[in-house]
Amino acid sequence: MTDLDTSTGRLTTGVWSAPTTWYLHNNPTPPTGNTTAQFNLPLNATTPTAATLFNYDTNCDARAGRSFVRGTGLVTEAVVCRYATWRSAPLAAARTLDGSAVLRVWARKTSTLGVNPTLRAFLRVFDPSTSAYTELGTANVTVAAGSTSPFAELTPAWTLAGAVVPAGCVVELKLVATGGTRNVEIAYDTAAYGTRLQLP
Repeated sequence: MTDLDTSTGRLTTGVWSAPTTWYLHNNPTPPTGNTTAQFNLPLNATTPTAATLFNYDTNCDARAGRSFVRGTGLVTEAVVCRYATWRSAPLAAARTLDGSAVLRVWARKTSTLGVNPTLRAFLRVFDPSTSAYTELGTANVTVAAGSTSPFAELTPAWTLAGAVVPAGCVVELKLVATGGTRNVEIAYDTAAYGTRLQLP
């Protein structure tokens, strides 16, 4: 049986007996106002409750949510306005992931026109003791909703087979945008936009 600390999303004993849902948050959470772009944000089991979607990257644009300027689409992307990362708490014991992992993300383009871009999601394991990464997979999804439309829920997914998250390591989600002719924006950490990562 698994004990899940809902404040941190940390799994403390046993094995995952059912799919686990971790929500993407901003800092602070619940959000209380606009912030500049932040990285290594909280990824945990706490359900978002905020009513307002603030601007999470005032140093990149003036739009609500988090925007991604299109870049190479590579996992090595390091330009501030082109990516974001979320991390779970360190796992107290090693875990093995088998099955389908799904990101349910609310997204749209930053314009009504132009060629649809691609949102790329990298799922990986980060070891805080060595700063080393283990790649678990990459998932792509086309973003078609325009800036005057509501955010649309998209579901990039990975198939995992015996993927191990060692004790003391964290699960990291990294998002970037590439292709097309328009940038991407996502909404998260509100009651209406509960963007979340579901692990098997």
